[in-house]
Amino acid sequence: MNLQNAVVEGAIIVLVVGWIMLRQTRWQDLDPMRMWRGPIILGVIGFVQLKSAIPAAGIGGVAIVLLVVSAALSIAVGLAMGALSQVRRSGELWQARTGWLGSALWLVLLAVRIGVDIGAKQLGADVVASVGAILIMLALNRAGRGVVLARRAAQSHLVTAD
Repeated sequence: MNLQNAVVEGAIIVLVVGWIMLRQTRWQDLDPMRMWRGPIILGVIGFVQLKSAIPAAGIGGVAIVLLVVSAALSIAVGLAMGALSQVRRSGELWQARTGWLGSALWLVLLAVRIGVDIGAKQLGADVVASVGAILIMLALNRAGRGVVLARRAAQSHLVTAD
């Protein structure tokens, strides 16, 4: 990877992280279309990017293990973020925000991801540190959060409808 690609990839990651963190601290409508659009878009872009980052020799065992562990961690943190989120009713709509505690948890996930990336590069599993892999992990994190928020809103709806 050359310096120009590294700068572009770094800028993309910083923009995505900043955008997500800003949105996490604000009340957002729990619109199912919007809630799933982000993870789907990030996942598709990540898959395309990851596919182009796979070397001709394929993915080794170390890379597979690191990708699976990263995916599991991303989903677990997303589920925790969903559980930490505040949910409220605003008129006809449900709203949620993760808040600063959830954002802090998310930053811990990103720090762990950076550590995994450094280790992956040292072990020759560069594909794990690709933008595609990172975007897929973000998508899984957002999807995990979305699953919990959707369930919480549905349960709240049932409680308030009684």
